[in-house]
Amino acid sequence: MMWASRRALYSLVNIALHVASRRGRSDVIRGSSLKYGVTFRAPKPMEYGPLSAQPLPGERGSERVGEAACDNEAAEKNQQTRTAPHKKIPGSAESLLTELPFAGADISYVFETKNTKVDKKVKKKRKRHQLESDEDDGKSKKQKRANYFVSLPITNIKILDDIHTIQNAVLQKDDRLSKAMIPQGSFHLTLFVMHLASEEEVTVATSALLDSKKPIEEILQRNVLVLSFSGISDFKHEVVYVNLTDEASVAALKQITEATGKIFMEKGISVIGCKDFVPHLTFMKLSRTPKLRKQGIKKIDAHLYKDFQDHCFGEETLMRLDLCSMLKKKQPSGYYHTEASILFGK
Repeated sequence: MMWASRRALYSLVNIALHVASRRGRSDVIRGSSLKYGVTFRAPKPMEYGPLSAQPLPGERGSERVGEAACDNEAAEKNQQTRTAPHKKIPGSAESLLTELPFAGADISYVFETKNTKVDKKVKKKRKRHQLESDEDDGKSKKQKRANYFVSLPITNIKILDDIHTIQNAVLQKDDRLSKAMIPQGSFHLTLFVMHLASEEEVTVATSALLDSKKPIEEILQRNVLVLSFSGISDFKHEVVYVNLTDEASVAALKQITEATGKIFMEKGISVIGCKDFVPHLTFMKLSRTPKLRKQGIKKIDAHLYKDFQDHCFGEETLMRLDLCSMLKKKQPSGYYHTEASILFGK
């Protein structure tokens, strides 16, 4: 009879353990059999929360079993806190939002539109700063503004008088161009220009000009270079000049310009205008007076000098080349300040 009771009790224990495993519960109540002292497990009621095992009065080993049960429950509660999914609290803002219509609708495009406008402004501002930066870099890389040039002075009185006559005729038709006229005494042909930042560089350029005399004489082969001036042309109606007509003389002058410029560059002086040299005798240009553009004069009308379009001005013989300054005070004659000169012929 005793053995039958014990078997029945073991069966009940196994059934309880099986039910607990089926429910997937790790929280169980620990206790002891009142009659036989057998320790067993039973599932805890979920609806009432976790229950801690309490030792029965007078039960053997109940104190040790109760402490172990409390420790186990605390560990299992911490485990549930870490692994339990986030639950929405009834009445919270999160739970209320889910009850609204279109709660799951995608409204990101609203913000994208605003962000796009902001992004465009930011990108435009960055692009402007980038362009300004690129422009500053470009200016630093470009050649600095020229302040010196190699000049072939025009001294033939007939050429100078004819130019003065044309200037007066133009001013009678439009006196606003008075400041656009090249003053008397300044007429010359520019071979090339350069920027000299110090007196030391001026000295080097002077040496280069003096060293150019022998190569130029070799080009001339002891002949006299005569330049013929005839007719009037312009650059984009902004610069008006007298033409050089003799092709042989123009070719020789270009050769002299290239040879002289090469010597300057060999001495470390960067020059501009040698390769694309176009000889011209300027007597009027708008860049001398920027205020004319504000007055509406952006071009010089060819009709102002139409009567002299095919005029023959005369000839100029190459007698001298000068290294001139654009910024230093001019000479009393009106010609530019000259640092050095080389002479040719008798």
